[in-house]
Parts: sequence; C-alpha cells; structure tokens
Amino acid sequence: MLGFSIALAIPFGLFAMFPSMLKSLPKSGGWLNSVKVVLGFLELALALKFLSNVDLAYNWQFLDREVFLALWIVIFGLMGLYLIGKIKFSHDNELKYMSVPRTIISLIVFSFVVYMVPGMWGAPLKSISAFLPPSATQDFDLSSGIASGTTAHSDGKVKKYAEIFHERGTPKGFDPYYDYDQALATAKELNKPVLIDFTGWNCVNCRKMEANVWTDPAVAKLLKEEFVMAELFVDGKTELPSNEQFVSKYSNKKIKTIGNKNSDFQASSFNSNSQPLYVIVDPNGQVLIPQSGANYDIEQYKAFLQGGVDAFKKKN
Repeated sequence: MLGFSIALAIPFGLFAMFPSMLKSLPKSGGWLNSVKVVLGFLELALALKFLSNVDLAYNWQFLDREVFLALWIVIFGLMGLYLIGKIKFSHDNELKYMSVPRTIISLIVFSFVVYMVPGMWGAPLKSISAFLPPSATQDFDLSSGIASGTTAHSDGKVKKYAEIFHERGTPKGFDPYYDYDQALATAKELNKPVLIDFTGWNCVNCRKMEANVWTDPAVAKLLKEEFVMAELFVDGKTELPSNEQFVSKYSNKKIKTIGNKNSDFQASSFNSNSQPLYVIVDPNGQVLIPQSGANYDIEQYKAFLQGGVDAFKKKN
C-alpha cells in the first residue's frame, strides 16, 4: 500500500512544489496514446502473473511454465512491434521516425523477448524466475544438471500429498516429503536432520531461492544427501479430511486445508509467517540452529546448511 500511495502521490507532489513544470509538459496527442498502449501490454503481462498465482493455488493446471512464457513472449513481442510502428491502434499518429527513447525501449523489449525464448525448453531464466510458475510445471525441460529421475532420499514410500505438490511445486531433481510427521519418521530411520522448507505457490522469494540458490551444485548436493526435506506449502487450498480438521490452539481458527495446517504450524512453532522459512531440526523435531529466511548469497546459505549438518552430528 505504501508503494501504491507513493507512486500516485509523486506527480502531484512534484507539480505542487514546481508548478512551472506543468508548462513544460507536452500537449496530449499520439505520444500519450502510445504510453497508454504500452502500459496496456504491461497490464496484460502482470494480469497473467496474478492469474498464474490462482492457477497454482487451486491446481487448475492451465498456466504451466511454458504456456506462461509463450504468452509473455507474444505480449512483449507485440509491444515491440507496436513501438517500431508495425502495429497501430486507433488514435495513433503516423510514426514518421523513431525517437531515441522509443528506440531504446524497443531494443530493451525485443532483447527481453529473445531472453525468454530459451525458457520454453527449460532454461532457468534466473533474472525473472521469481515471477514465473515453478520449474516443476515445465513438461519439456532440456536443462542439464537440474532434472533427474531419483534423489538420495527416494525410498519407494508413498509420500503424502505428493500427487498435489510434487509435479507442480517441487524443483526438478528434489524429492521432499510434504507432510511433517512423515518426514520426521523417515529422518529417524535414516538418522538424518530434517530441513523444513515453508514455501507457497505464490511465494516470489521461494521461486528465486530455488532458481538461483538451490541449483548451485554444492547446495543441491547438501540438500539431497544430508537432509530429509519437508516442503510445506502454506497456501495450499486442498481440504483436509474431516477427521484431520481441528481448531488451532494458536489462533483459535478452524484449520480446514493443508495450507492452513502448515501455516498454523509455522506461526505457532517458529513465530513466523513469512516465506520462505528454512528450519533445520533433528528427528525429534528439536531445532538445531537458528532458522533462516531467503538468503541469495550461495556461500552463506551453504554455510547455514552445513551448520545444521554439523550440529546434528555433534548432537549424535
């Protein structure tokens, strides 16, 4: 809300302080229509982002990563063609020449389109990964070193809620549990610590961590080999069976969905409701080291994971 209010207030504040600036503004005309059209293209692209959030949360499976990228490529491609005058709308003036600002914006838009194209075949597109659907929703992925058939923790067990989260939420190459109690039980069998990843379908920072940090070979090796991972989605809309629904002692609210259950667990146990949140616990659920939020410094995050491993070995 602060961001919206500042954006709306800046023009009025500037013109109030410097009224002479009003005289220097160009008269409305074709240029203003161009601004409206370009903003319209941007609005379409952002609308898809928010629609994607809903699609993920309710598991509609309409806007997978490659579909989302294809639509963005088309939208920004049309924007670029409009900027160079190849597409025209009503109220547009004849484009007799390209101004320097228009040329620069056109180059940026077309460069962005070219950058997105490899993403159709699984390129991570790390600079915009936070805004894209999870890489797990991509059906056709040629990325090397990310997609793999099994992981160190694959033990043949039927993982609770895997049919909901694994194919669309988990980064390829990882094989976590989606129920905390099941993760603890496996950790006891394997004598390993548990990394709890509180995440969400609509968590921008989670996608950025997965695309920019988890793909590092050293980090991925630690996650796969040294931990039992528990990936807990706090915004899943799937309802719990009636016998598993309960009233939270923490919030006094009725817990009806998987997301409600995980969110309540995070808030009541770790005094946090932000995502991502990474907590390393032993098989009895005891916290081994201080929890961590998003940390895009690979070395620091690797040190956090290694600290959890060392604390677990020292305890045992």
